[in-house]
Formats: sequence, C-alpha cells, structure tokens
Amino acid sequence: MITTGLAHVFTSAMVEKDACHSCLTAVRVLRVSLVDELEGQVDSLLEVLVCQEAFTRDDREEVLCQPGPRARVRKVLDILECKGEEAAKVFFSVRSHQQLSHNTAQPPSTEYKKVKQKHKDILRRRSESMLFYNSRHGEKILFSEHYVNLLLVDGHQALEIKRHEVLAFGQQRLSLQHKSGLQKKIAPAKLFLRANEKRPIRKVLVTGVAGIGKTILVQKILFDFGGNKDHLTFDFVIHMSFRDLNLIDKPTNFRELVLRKNRHLSKELDHIFVNDDRLLIILDGFDEFKHYRSCDAEVFVTEPEEDAEVNEILGSLLQGELLPNASVMLTSRPTAINHIPVGCIDRYVLIAGFSLTEVQDFFIRFFQDATVADRMFSTVSANELMLTLCYIPAFCHIVCCILNESKDLCRESPKTMTDIYVQYLVALLRSHSQARTETCPEDQGAESIQQLSDVVLKLGRLAFKKLMEHQTLFYSSDPEVVGLERCSLVSTFLDKTVAQEPGCTEEVFSFAHLTVQEFFAALYCAVTDQPLPDAIQSGENQNNEHLDLFSRFLSGILSDRNSKFLSRQVGLGCQEEKVEMYHKKIITDLTMHCQNGGHILNCLHCLFEQQDPSMVLAALPESLRVNVSDETLSQMDHNAIKYFLSLTEGKILSELDLTGTGVNRDSLRDVQPFLHRCQKLWLGENNFNMDAVQVIADVLKVSENITHLGLGWTNIGDNELQALCTAIQVKKKVQELWLEGNRVSHRGLLSLDDLTPDPLQTIVVIWNNLYEKESACVCSQDRITVNFTDEEMWQEWGKWVFKRCEVSSNEKLLAVLHKVCNMSNDSLELQWAKTFYSQLSQLIKKRIQCCTEDDMCKKLQRFDRILNL
Repeated sequence: MITTGLAHVFTSAMVEKDACHSCLTAVRVLRVSLVDELEGQVDSLLEVLVCQEAFTRDDREEVLCQPGPRARVRKVLDILECKGEEAAKVFFSVRSHQQLSHNTAQPPSTEYKKVKQKHKDILRRRSESMLFYNSRHGEKILFSEHYVNLLLVDGHQALEIKRHEVLAFGQQRLSLQHKSGLQKKIAPAKLFLRANEKRPIRKVLVTGVAGIGKTILVQKILFDFGGNKDHLTFDFVIHMSFRDLNLIDKPTNFRELVLRKNRHLSKELDHIFVNDDRLLIILDGFDEFKHYRSCDAEVFVTEPEEDAEVNEILGSLLQGELLPNASVMLTSRPTAINHIPVGCIDRYVLIAGFSLTEVQDFFIRFFQDATVADRMFSTVSANELMLTLCYIPAFCHIVCCILNESKDLCRESPKTMTDIYVQYLVALLRSHSQARTETCPEDQGAESIQQLSDVVLKLGRLAFKKLMEHQTLFYSSDPEVVGLERCSLVSTFLDKTVAQEPGCTEEVFSFAHLTVQEFFAALYCAVTDQPLPDAIQSGENQNNEHLDLFSRFLSGILSDRNSKFLSRQVGLGCQEEKVEMYHKKIITDLTMHCQNGGHILNCLHCLFEQQDPSMVLAALPESLRVNVSDETLSQMDHNAIKYFLSLTEGKILSELDLTGTGVNRDSLRDVQPFLHRCQKLWLGENNFNMDAVQVIADVLKVSENITHLGLGWTNIGDNELQALCTAIQVKKKVQELWLEGNRVSHRGLLSLDDLTPDPLQTIVVIWNNLYEKESACVCSQDRITVNFTDEEMWQEWGKWVFKRCEVSSNEKLLAVLHKVCNMSNDSLELQWAKTFYSQLSQLIKKRIQCCTEDDMCKKLQRFDRILNL
C-alpha cells in the first residue's frame, strides 16, 4: 500500500506526467490506498461530485446506502469505473482540492487548546497513583516512583487455548527471552508508529496473560499524555474500562460513552470528533466485557450520536465504521482474542512481562533500599521457580510480599507453586494481624485468628463458585460479595474499582491475580466438605485444562507439609478423609497413565506439588510410559518431569514421548541423565540442529535400552544422520528409526548401509529429499521404507497420529495436517489411508462447527475440501 502523501504524488505523476496512464487506471491501481485516505472525507467528496455533475443524485443515494465510510468509498470507486475517464478526471481534481484544503486547515481555537490542557491535567491526576499491586488498603503509591518498564514485542503470539493461560505463558517466556534480542522492543509512546510502514497504524491489540501489566501499560500512556510528553502525538486520549461498560444495559451512543467520565469535553466534543485523526481511544480489559462474544457484529453505527447497543458501538469503532481516522488501543487476555474482529487490527503487540533487569528494578522500587533489594533478589535467584514467576509483574509483587513479610516464618525456601502461595497467604495475614494489634487489645488475639480464618473461607467460597462459573469479576450486588462487606481483610486480597454509569454506581471486585483466585478456590475445597469438581474426580482433563492450576494447588494444599503449616499458622486444617482420598487418586491416575501412555503432565505436576516420594513407589506399574507430547514445555514442566524420573531411578522407561514439546539442545541436556533408560524415545516435531543431535548421539553411545527412536520432522539432514549412525554403531541396540519429513538425501542414506539389517530392522524415510530414481534404488533394501504399502505399520502410525489430533488445539491440528496431507493418489487407495483420512475429515468437521474464529475456520475448511476431493 501507499501512504496518503505518496499516493497523491504518485497519482499526480501518473495523470500529469505520463499520458499513457489514464485517471481510470489510477483509480484501479490506487484503490486500496484511496479507501484508507478518503474514508473520513467521503460524504463531502460525494457532494462535490454531484455538484460538478460527475455523479447523479441516484449515484449519491446508492453510495449512501452502503454500511459505513469504507464501503462508501469502495462504491464511489466502483461507480467511477462504470462512468469512465472523464468522471475519473473530475474525481482526482476534487480529491486534490480537498487535500489542499485539509493541509491548510485552520489552527485549533483557543477554547480547544484550553479544553485539551484541562483534559491532560485531569488524566494526570487520575493516573498519578498506582492502581494495583497495593496490599495495604489506602496506601498511596506514586506511579512515577514505582513503574517498571515492560517488554513489548511485535507479533500475534497466541497462547494455546487448551492450556491454562499462565502455564502457557510459562512455556512461551523462555523463547521470548531468546528472541528479545532479535525482536525490537516497543516503547509505549511508539505503539502507533512503525518504521517504513506504508499504511498508518490505527488499531492496536495488546495481549498478555493475567497480571502481565496490560492495565499498567494503559496507565503509563495516560500518565505520559497527562504530563505533556511531546512524543505522544494525539490531542486527546479517551480511556474506557470494560468493567464500567458492563453496567450499561440499554442502548446509548458513543458521545454519551465519552461524556460519562469526561463532562469537561462537552463543549469541544464535536471538534474532537471532526479531528478524529488526533484522537486515541483506549479500551481496557476486553476479556472482562460481558458481551465480548458479540463484538464482531454486522450492525454498524457511523455517527457518534447514533443510539445502539454497547457491543455494536464498539464493534463499529474497531472496524472503522465509526470515527474511521481515530486510533484505538484494545487490551485483552488471550482467552478472548478469538472474538475480536481481527481483520481490522493493524498491529498486534504482546506484553512479555519483565526482563531480568526489570525484575531487579522492581525489587529496588518495592523495598526502597538497594542493599535489602539485592539481598532479596539473591534469595530469589537461588530459587528457579520463584525467579521464573517473577517475569510476570503480579507474581513479582506476590514474591516481594512474601519476602517482606515472612522473614521469621522459620520455613525453608518454597519448592512448589503451592508453597509460594501458602507463604503469601500467611505473610499477608500476619501483616494484617500486626497492624490490627496496634489498635486492638492483646487478649483478642485468639479471637482475631478465628475471625481471619472465617474470612479466608468466605473468600475461598467466592473464589471457588466464580472459578466454576468462569468468572473473575464480582459485583457488590452479588450475594457472595455482600457477605464480605465491612471486613478490612478483604482489601488485602481483592482489588476494588468503582464502575460508574449515570444513575448507577457499583463496586467491582477481583482477586489480585487470577492465580490467587485459583489458590483460594483450592484452599476452600481442601478444608471444607465441598466435593471435588466432576472434571477432577473423573480424571478427564480434556476441555477442562483451565482447572490445571487449581488441581495443582489442591494437591499442594492437601500435602502433609502444607496442610500442617496452614493448620499451625492460620487455623485451617484439611479434612483427613479428603487428604487420603486425594492421595489415592494421584496414585491411581499416575498408575493408569503410566500403563496406557495417556497424557501425564498435569498428573506429574500434582505429584511434584506433594513432594512425597512414597507416592511414586506406590504407583509404579510394570510398564512405565511417560507421554508429555504436544505441549511446549516450560522450565516448571521440566522440573516436574525430572522429579518423577529421578524417583523412578533404576527402572526402565518403556516409552518417553517428547514429540512436539519444543525441546532443544539445552533441554535435552537437562534430561540427558534419564534418556538412556528409555526403550522407545520419541523426539519428533522438534527443530534440532547439530548440537541437539549430538546430545542424542551421546545418549545412544551409552544406552543399552533404546530400541526405537523417532526423529520425524526435526529438520535433520545428511550430516546429522551421519552423526547418529556413528553413535548407533557403538551399542548396536536401535532396531527402528523414524526419519520422516526431514532433509535426508540418498547420500545420507548411504551411511545406514552398515547398520542394516542388524541392528536396524526398520528405517522410515518418507517425505525426505529423495528423487524418484533414488527412491526406487532405496526400495530394493527392504529395511528402508519410502512408501506406504506396509498396511500394519501405517495403520498403527495412523492411530497414533489421530489420537494426538483428537486432543490437540486447532493450531496444532493444522500443523499436523500440513505434514500428513501429502500423499500420492495411489497411496490414498490403501485401506489404512482411507480409514485414517476419513477419521481426520470427521474430526475437522467437528472442529469447524465449534470454531469461533473466521480465519481458523477457513483454514480448516480448506483441509476439509482437500480430504473430500
């Protein structure tokens, strides 16, 4: 595309200098950029075209019937193409005159400037104090003294919906760290600027997991704008919270939405809307909007005074039908982004939290003493789990609270997520009690502990009920919230905001972080007779992955050490029957998954939270299969896996499946001491370089157990295969080698000559760099498979792939489809192939029915058509 200024120059050159290019041709060539340029001027343009008789009144009516300014511009261009060259010349003449008028527009009035400065002053006052991370009710924390830079990176890096978003972020964080040197960090003031970009950036979507700093980023922009930072090029910034918008239950209009909290703009609002290219609208917390599923509507409003439902107004704003030249910044957690009309988004930005430097900076600002901050940071650095969590700002605050308040808890450094949150709870309760002691008689101490326990249970009941209902916001009218009124402890764990709408003011509560709600829900479930959720009792985790962290917290709270600690410190004891029942459940689930090869990762995390080696010994079956495939593993995941494998030392692993887990050289070295115990080692769909292959080769040189090795779609070529063959020669134990979908050529296969038929009995090299003649030559070696004719082998392969597809996200399913939908017509006639692709087709149809994202639907439909040719 071409920017407005360049388009004008380019058009003039075409029309005036080069006679062989007509104005009608220019209309066609510049169509896309003309739509961008003229969407805010189409009505006045249309009137001039009618006055100059280039358009008829009927033409004008046809244009005005279109739904929105961009559609109207497109209709104007369509009509010009029908009318011919003379009409096109008039059009460009009118357009040039409008551009000249626009460039010589009158400067803002004195009143406009006064209102602009007043608005900045108001925003400055509203944003000068920190809005979150304040554990002491009423304490004022200056934003300028406590804001820490966030890592903002370009790109739409969606988190897999099938996993809890915080856990998914944990997987992603390490890769972002490695890429951050390559990815340009974005300053908040430059979110709407991009070097060498032809199309202006007007709509920006900022995503990030709970607690990562989306609202803090919004506050930073408001704070800088209010402080007259000259690098923010807008005249006005309007901030709207979806928590406020939730209170509106009747039709309204955009003008009223703006004036609800900005009455001082009323006199100049028309001028602000006319100059919408100088306006930034911030919509914060899309995932909290109760109508977020219906913003991609086909009902549009085009005027600020036009009444409609809130979701219709916001949808029109996002899609450029309302105030088309205005800039819009939308923030959301990943859970809701599939419901955003993504076709209108010009830039995707991910908040990746803190870097290590910013974590240190946060500690200095929190503790207000460099010496203390350094000592506390050293403590955290020695604890891998705590340091990993500190990349998320809300977690960083929780960790600092623990360190600040629990100096005399006489407890070892936390090893698990539950340990951290238990210490967080106890530390804040102690802090609250100490503050109360200053105003309450000492003999009320015992009574106070009981009162605190009762409030904790009420918070737990609220957290559990709302978690099961997928709710993170609680309004003051909710019966569960009413029962917590007049309790000073509530402000320690709940954030409170006041949502306002004319004639209606309501307090809105949420836990300080999503994971704090999950912890309280698990605590309530552990210490009361509340039955376990059905999804956890049944052990069916599919489609219930949002409960992963809840189940891990529950396991940790029901552990012997944490249950005793909570009883001693808070007076909350876990029910013995529930402790015993949950222990048996973990042992049963662990045994079952180890036997049938089911996905075991969350079960390993629950075991890790228990920190009880005796449970592993009770669970060990004869066959030990560990399947953690198809989920990018974080460091916490690796810790849970290593914990389990270390407790099974000396026992042979019949199978370890690390397919599609994102393992690389470093993570392979991390688990290298355990790999030699495997009989079947599946490492496919991970991108390996020679260094990673060398780690595998080192394992093969010492292992007496590995007989099956899967390295399909790992990007290995002839040199990597040569290294593997040299390693296999040492012990000669590997019998089956899968190399499908790689870069192996006929030259690489020559290195296998000395390994067939002993020890290698089966080598699969389909979908490699083999030409037809070479394939025919290889086929003469019956140990090497380059086609799909072995019915029994490929039938088992098909079952394995389909089983993975059934539990995969849509993104993962597409990745698999790209790999396996590449077979010759002759192969498709084989019976196993007919069955396999028929099952895939049925699965795709089911996914399409449930899919809410248009782009994803189109991709799935494409494969559905391919499979049904």
